[in-house]
Amino acid sequence: MFLYDKIIVIDIEATCWEKGQAPENQKREIIEIGICKLNMADGSIEDQRSYLIRPVHSEVSRYCTELTGLTPEKLEKKGISLQEACSRIKNRYSSLQRTYAGYGGFDKTIMESQCREAGIRFPFSETYLDVKVLLSLMSGEKAAGLIREMHARNIEFQGTAHSGADDALNTAKLLYHMLKNK
Repeated sequence: MFLYDKIIVIDIEATCWEKGQAPENQKREIIEIGICKLNMADGSIEDQRSYLIRPVHSEVSRYCTELTGLTPEKLEKKGISLQEACSRIKNRYSSLQRTYAGYGGFDKTIMESQCREAGIRFPFSETYLDVKVLLSLMSGEKAAGLIREMHARNIEFQGTAHSGADDALNTAKLLYHMLKNK
């Protein structure tokens, strides 16, 4: 049975490097899954959290730490495997029975590819809402970044940019605003 009362909103943070390309013998991989549930009845946000993921094939660069606030030490101490995070998400959020959303295609693409490569069952349904594409379709213009789009609609950005949990929360706020003020 598919559930339509809430939308799961995610934001992925991944290893990154100042010049954009991964150093030799490393690759971009998920280090944080920010997630929350958007209640479609009233726009409230439920169960906002962050799953920190220990990288397996790359190191967290200084640039990545400056951008996300995630240090190699924090990920080593508090991080879990991607497989464990996916299992927790499925159990906690009923994520296989709900639409899920993110700001842009990156979050969906990297989750799918990393789950496939690791042989992990994908923790989300097949129904994905790309909030950035939806915004472009509704406005008739190419969407900008999340913070700029929120400010254009007088929606206050809460928290810190490039924090998975905060970006998921803000994406959920923008999505609700778009759907209720069409």
